[in-house]
Amino acid sequence: MKEPSQQTIKRLFALSNNRCAFPRCISPIIAPSGNVMGKICHINAKSKGGPRFDAKQTDEERNSFANLVLLCGNHHDQIDKQPELYTAEVLQEIKANHEKKGRIEIQPEDSIFANVLLNNYRQINITNNSGRIIVNSPGAIQADTVHIKTVKKNVKVMPPDGTISSDLRLRGYVKHLIDRYHEFAGEDPTRKGNFFYGALYNNIKKNFGVKWDFVPIVRFDELVSYLHKRIDKTRQACINKGRGHKSYSTFDEFCEKHDLS
Repeated sequence: MKEPSQQTIKRLFALSNNRCAFPRCISPIIAPSGNVMGKICHINAKSKGGPRFDAKQTDEERNSFANLVLLCGNHHDQIDKQPELYTAEVLQEIKANHEKKGRIEIQPEDSIFANVLLNNYRQINITNNSGRIIVNSPGAIQADTVHIKTVKKNVKVMPPDGTISSDLRLRGYVKHLIDRYHEFAGEDPTRKGNFFYGALYNNIKKNFGVKWDFVPIVRFDELVSYLHKRIDKTRQACINKGRGHKSYSTFDEFCEKHDLS
């Protein structure tokens, strides 16, 4: 059976902002530790008998961007156990609303995460198949039942030592600031034209020489100061300041709130 292309998953991951698409869920698709927490989910099932299966779809359509969404494991199980509640139309709306907040530009590292997600997706167990199966290769052995397993249960992308991504607290706080900037700048009613979510990531890379979570720990304070200034310049932050409200947590407040020690 065919599977989604790497290009499709790259686009899906970029637009997910590395978050489960289910409303109000903040679970990451790939955790800072490298653990794969999310799943590639089919809105209309990829095979007959699955939830929301549409016999009119082709294999290409079933594995297309339009029919896929990234969810955490819990919400993937939830929607598939209750297809009468989570219909294809409901899931399409969830997908559309979530992807409005994502990045437009695909980053180079998205290829890594796309491959990780696809490797995790391939950890399948094919059973009860009435026909004969050919496993994805010319000359492959055919069988009525094929069990496909990978050696490792969890697929991990290990962060480089000495970088922000190697420390859960530092990475989490920087991501908090990035998300807050995107929230404020992206929802500015005075903005002309579409907001480009990739701009801040590109500016960080330009100023620091590397992707945001690969910035060395010794430059953490410098990166935080840069992000504070970017947030402070937004319209919403200026409004908050005038009202005596804070626009973001301090590092200590963030760690205490999320029980990070």
